[in-house]
Amino acid sequence: MSAGMTGRPGPRLACFLAALFAANAVSTYMPLWFADRGLSPAAIGQVLGLASICKVFSGPVWGTISDWLGRRRPVMAAAAASAMVMSLTYFLADGFTPILIVAAIQGIAASAAGPLADSLALALTREGRMEYGPVRAAGSVSYMIATAAAGQGLALFSTAVIPAIQALGHGLAAICALTLMEARTPAAGTRRLMGGWVLLRVPGFRLAVTCTALIQGSHAAYYGFAALSWRSQGIDDGTIGLLFAEGIIAEILLFYRGRRLATYLGPAGLTACAASAAIVRWGWMAFTPPLAVLAVLQLTHAASFAMQHLSAMTVLSQAIPPERAATAQALHSALGYGAPTGLMMLLSGYLYSGYGGLAFLAMAVCAGLSLFCIGALRRVTRSSQTVG
Repeated sequence: MSAGMTGRPGPRLACFLAALFAANAVSTYMPLWFADRGLSPAAIGQVLGLASICKVFSGPVWGTISDWLGRRRPVMAAAAASAMVMSLTYFLADGFTPILIVAAIQGIAASAAGPLADSLALALTREGRMEYGPVRAAGSVSYMIATAAAGQGLALFSTAVIPAIQALGHGLAAICALTLMEARTPAAGTRRLMGGWVLLRVPGFRLAVTCTALIQGSHAAYYGFAALSWRSQGIDDGTIGLLFAEGIIAEILLFYRGRRLATYLGPAGLTACAASAAIVRWGWMAFTPPLAVLAVLQLTHAASFAMQHLSAMTVLSQAIPPERAATAQALHSALGYGAPTGLMMLLSGYLYSGYGGLAFLAMAVCAGLSLFCIGALRRVTRSSQTVG
């Protein structure tokens, strides 16, 4: 038995997620880095939107390669290393077009790590070798710490250090990826891989993608312009970092201790809660509430983000066979996160330029549309349909 098949895989995957999520946390401050280099809110939306849209095309390719190899580790390591290089390349980019190109290439590089890590975690959980929630929570803990630390760092220094810290996180993720243990998933045949888009025929998969697109896509204005909006209210960068970290604390508690709640609610209930929380959250943020209200609203991140994530992961684990898990995760990430986030980021940039915080109202409407899918999601998950 190979080294990748022995020992305890959970701690190693937790270390990978911790490094990856630290890099992702620092990315939250990239809009401030862009703004300090003269980019307008509309231009920032274009940069972030194009990076997300690039994931639509690259993510499924990474997943297909991984399924074909029957191994996720080398693909994750290569993707993380490439993302590190592109983070450092930001220092050479001057002006809108060079920054746009770097962001697009980094989006392609970074599109593999998260979906493949989730795919590996779910596969190892099915094999009884680890528990998904606590391992996933390790990434959220790292995200929280990195978010708060980066916010305090910006208060002391400047946004100039953001790409370097981001590169450090991706570099550590690449190193950790080399230590990961593989699941006992057989490699899929080339003929079957070429039909990866057939997964869209599975009702559960379609519904998971649709709900993720609407709810997670509604977070685009938050990730792109919350920091700018809060800074315009006079909130300092250190406090902004604490606000972001607070939301992650709520997310961590749900991932780590919410197993019973997730089982009780089921995918449909989780999605309903996520959509409702997003409507309330973005509706309030549209009217630039004071710091005390923002602090309360940040707690709803446990529902608006984490509940929908758990809902989608549950549906995919039930509806997709193991040999197609990596492709399914990558396709779900591309269509559920990449495409809608990219499009909503572009829209948010233009709306924020013209209407400020009212751009969040469009996010509330977007999340609300997912409520129309709850009935169908409940019926489909009860039948637990699968594809071979």
